[in-house]
Amino acid sequence: MNTRRFLAASLIGAVIMIPAAGCASGGGGTALTAVMSRPEEPDITVAAIPAVDLAGLYIAQDRGLFARQGLHVTIEQIPSSQSVITDQLQGKFDISAGSYVAYIAAEAAGARFRILAEASTLSPDTRALVVTGNSPITTIAELAGKKIGVNGVNSIGTLLISALLSANGVSPAKVRFVPAQGGFPPMPRELRDGAWNAAFLAEPYITAAGEQYGEEVLADLDQGSVLSLPIDGYVATRAWAQKYPKTAAAFARAIEQGQRIANSDASAVQATMARNDSLPPSVTAAMALPRYPVGPVVEANIQRVARAMYQSGILGRAYATDAEQRALVGSMAGPAS
Repeated sequence: MNTRRFLAASLIGAVIMIPAAGCASGGGGTALTAVMSRPEEPDITVAAIPAVDLAGLYIAQDRGLFARQGLHVTIEQIPSSQSVITDQLQGKFDISAGSYVAYIAAEAAGARFRILAEASTLSPDTRALVVTGNSPITTIAELAGKKIGVNGVNSIGTLLISALLSANGVSPAKVRFVPAQGGFPPMPRELRDGAWNAAFLAEPYITAAGEQYGEEVLADLDQGSVLSLPIDGYVATRAWAQKYPKTAAAFARAIEQGQRIANSDASAVQATMARNDSLPPSVTAAMALPRYPVGPVVEANIQRVARAMYQSGILGRAYATDAEQRALVGSMAGPAS
C-alpha cells in the first residue's frame, strides 16, 4: 500500500512539474496545448460541389486557414453530395460538402453521419429554375409534363422545385427530374442544347447561364415554405468524427474563419470562385451570394430540411414521426463524441 501511494504521488508530482517547467521556460504551456490539440489525422480529403455555397471551404484553402490548424486538405470536386455518399461510407473521402437532403436520406436508410459545420443558407437568387431565352414556358403551371434537369435526384433541387410546384398547384409527380451527369458546370450548355425544358441551377451557374447563353430565370426558389432554408453542410461519418475528434474540430475552426470572411467580404468570395471555377469577372461580380452560418450546428435549422423532405415525399410516410420529432437529425447535429 505504501509503495502504491508513493508511485501515485510521484506521478501527480510529475504532471504538476510539466506545466510548471513550461511556464519557467516561457511558452512551454502553449507548446503543450498545441501538441494536445494537434489533429490526429492531418491529411484529409474533402469532396465538394463547385458552388458559391461552399465559399467558406475554398477561402479556408486559398488563405491557408487549414494549414494554420495543422491540416493539409485536398479538395475533390463532385457533381452532387448524393453521388459521393457511397464512397464516403467506404472511407474514400474523409469529409464531404453538399446538400443536407442526401445525408438525411442516407441517415434514414441506416447510414450514420455527423454535421461538422453548416455551409450555407438559401437567400434570394442563389437557387433558381432556369429556361432558355426563347422557351415557350413562361409560368410554373406550364412545367407539367416537362423534363427538368437537376444535379442529383432526391436532392436539394428536387426538394426546392417540388415545393415551388406544389405552391403553384402542380403535382411534382407531373414533371420528370433528370440528373445531369456532370453536375452544375455543364448544365447551362446542356439546357441550351435541349437536354431538358428547364434546369435547376445554383450560383454562380445561374449568372453564367444568363451571361454565356442568354438563359432566363423562370423562378427564384427562395420562397414560400423553403424561404431561407439551410442548404449545404460539411459532413463526416459518425465513425470518422469519433475516431478523429481533434481533426474534426480543427476543420470546423478553419471553416468558421472562412465563413466569417465570406460573410463580410464579397470580393473574397468572387476571387475564390474565379480561382476554383475559372469563372470570368462578368460572372463573379454579378452572382448572388447565400448566407454563411457561423458557430455550432443548430439542430433546429437542419430539422427544417427533414420536415420539408417529408412534406415533398422524399422521405416516405414511415418517417413521419422521425421528421417531426428530430429523430433523424438529432444525432447528426450533436457533438462528435
